[in-house]
Amino acid sequence: MKNALVVAALVATALPAMAQPRPPAEACAALTGLRIAASAITLPTSGASVTAARLVAAGEAGNQNGEYCRVMGAIAPVDPQAPEIRFQANLPTHWNRKALQFGGGGYNGRIPVTTGPEVHGLDSAATPLARGFLTFAGDSGHQAESADDASFALNAEALHNFGYAHIRKTLDAVREVASARYGQAPARVYFNGGSTGGREGLTAAMRWPEAYDGIISWYPVSSYMGLRLWGAMLARAVYDDDAAGWIPPAMVTRIAQESLSRCDGLDGVADGLVSNPAACRAGSAAALEALRCKGGEAGHPAHCLTGPQIDRTMRVYHQGYTLPYAFVNGLNDYLGYNSLEGIAMQLGSQAALTSPPRSGPNAHHVDRAYQFFRYFVNGGRDLDMRTLDVTAPGPQRDRILEISALFDASKADLSAFAQRGGKLILLQGNDDPSVSPWENARFHRRITEAMGAERADAFARFFLLPGLAHGGGRFAPQWGSLAALDNWVENGVPPQGQVVVDGTATPTRGRSLPLCAAPTFPRYRGEGDVNRAASFVCAAE
Repeated sequence: MKNALVVAALVATALPAMAQPRPPAEACAALTGLRIAASAITLPTSGASVTAARLVAAGEAGNQNGEYCRVMGAIAPVDPQAPEIRFQANLPTHWNRKALQFGGGGYNGRIPVTTGPEVHGLDSAATPLARGFLTFAGDSGHQAESADDASFALNAEALHNFGYAHIRKTLDAVREVASARYGQAPARVYFNGGSTGGREGLTAAMRWPEAYDGIISWYPVSSYMGLRLWGAMLARAVYDDDAAGWIPPAMVTRIAQESLSRCDGLDGVADGLVSNPAACRAGSAAALEALRCKGGEAGHPAHCLTGPQIDRTMRVYHQGYTLPYAFVNGLNDYLGYNSLEGIAMQLGSQAALTSPPRSGPNAHHVDRAYQFFRYFVNGGRDLDMRTLDVTAPGPQRDRILEISALFDASKADLSAFAQRGGKLILLQGNDDPSVSPWENARFHRRITEAMGAERADAFARFFLLPGLAHGGGRFAPQWGSLAALDNWVENGVPPQGQVVVDGTATPTRGRSLPLCAAPTFPRYRGEGDVNRAASFVCAAE
């Protein structure tokens, strides 16, 4: 009995010392110099390290996230000539055991903001970091001043990192950092991104379904090759034959305004949004023909559209294209945009093609296609976008298909992700001039066809949003997507009956609409305030 009492006393004395955690500042500083073995990272690297770690105090100027440890790190390449992957991780002192990985944009080359809201998050809501999520992201495996610079692709490892590998390498490195700080890895891992970041999220679900619990993907470049070749098709349509297909800005504005006027009321109310683009498309051919020049005008008239402008530029923009060969996803085409359903096409301010092409003076995506073909396909050699024919690429076809296998994030059968309990929220704006809304609608439809409607609906939801362009637009929705995803993963409650709020700096800021799962759209009930979601119902027609 006496021995038992002695042992009990010793245990009681030792427990407080054992249970006492290190002070946050000390625990954070101790991460500096942390070495992560290559064996801890799923894909080939030369290991990783933490280059800096600093505790950010809750009261520090500009910090709205509570106390957290800001960690900077680098993942070393296998090829000594390849750039490293740089990453940032923010480890909250009061952690909820969950992690949120942010996606990037364009050709990346920089670490995205990881201390702010989720993509299209509510201004009024606390950030993910403030809510206890460990947040992190990488620079995609190279460093660049501009997200339009694709010269990194001349290095094979950098190309693979950008295409897919940096996503998992960064996750694995951050898991090791979390284990060193907290004594355990995250219990849940989510991904949130838009555009390129949206593609990265889909890539995570497709390539590593066991590693991710939920994905929020806004306007993703799911068919990467399809979009890059669309940019090349647009370049030839607009700029070949002395830019015969170029449409001046004033005419672009007129087309958008007339389309909006024609289709605004198809959702039951004229509210400045085209909410029913499918119905709008039924009259688009006639509307386009009405704009055709009747007097045989040439060049770039300000009052009508010439034959080349309609038959080349408007056809590629509105209808997309079809190839005589298929990408690895089985698709041989890219669907068009709502260029006759209210969006403002991005055709540039001048008819002359700059060297190299630049977005702004030139049509958007022509610059991205140029960068792609020069550095991904041509080995750095220059080319003339006016004469590039992607329907007959010759020996470049094999390289195009090779890159398609690395980059396309349009695999329709996501059974492995669904079976492990993963959830996918896919969102797309009808007014997007950068990523085709019809392309992502087809992607979701292909998931449904491949897996069956019931299985697909159990793990994936697709929302089309009126007025949303590529980040902004006439209606820039704000929504608590992370809370909705977390509730679905943890409690099995899918996102339905949700409301989005307009975050644009216009008189309609604060306006709300129901978040409608495709193919439904917000239809006005016939009465009530048009600025309130309660006045609308999600309808199929």
